[in-house]
Amino acid sequence: MAEIAERPVPAGDRVPVEGPVVSERPMRSDARRNRELVLAAAEEVFSEIGVCAPIEEVGRRAGVGVGTVCRHFPTKQLLVEAVLKAMFTALLDDARAALERSDPGPAFRDFYFTLSDFQARHRVLAEQMATAVDMQITAPELKAALHDAMSQLVERAQAAGEVRGDIGPADVAMLFSGLAHATAVAGDVQPALRRRCVAIMLDGLRPTEPSELPGRPLDFAQLDRLKKRAKR
Repeated sequence: MAEIAERPVPAGDRVPVEGPVVSERPMRSDARRNRELVLAAAEEVFSEIGVCAPIEEVGRRAGVGVGTVCRHFPTKQLLVEAVLKAMFTALLDDARAALERSDPGPAFRDFYFTLSDFQARHRVLAEQMATAVDMQITAPELKAALHDAMSQLVERAQAAGEVRGDIGPADVAMLFSGLAHATAVAGDVQPALRRRCVAIMLDGLRPTEPSELPGRPLDFAQLDRLKKRAKR
């Protein structure tokens, strides 16, 4: 199939994307440019449509043929992995920036509003978080770093008396997975409605007259064990 004429990468607010390379040899400048076009288009397509988006649409928006897409990413999973890795890296940067703030309560709340906004912009991330399927999408060290940063945000807010002490960081993640699911299946959710839901959830995490919760606080290690058990 003949390749479509290339076009410049669309301008916009994009996170830098890295992913697996088919060959270990240094790529020519044109091959590197094509790979960047494919990744930028994949981020755009997956964010709009989700992981069900056809590879042909990625190639069309990148201005290259399907063969070029497949040369850089032989399987669709490899392409999704590269895009998601960049998205989770951006989230990790946001979480670490929140940890540098001196106000634990507002930093905690602002990060989770940011997380919700990010999920709304990037449907593929919302789908991955909502289904909680371990597709080996992200590098283990990246996942661990993000979980660690999110855990610290919860612990700092609890120490400051801004979040009830009988919950764990994975409890909070599970709540936002539900919101991610709503974002994924409902398409474009009105920002005011989505932020309203976030505010309701965050208010429910405040320590003022909390209801007694069954079970114990859930951390990410326990959540991972539950996921593995569910797959058996």
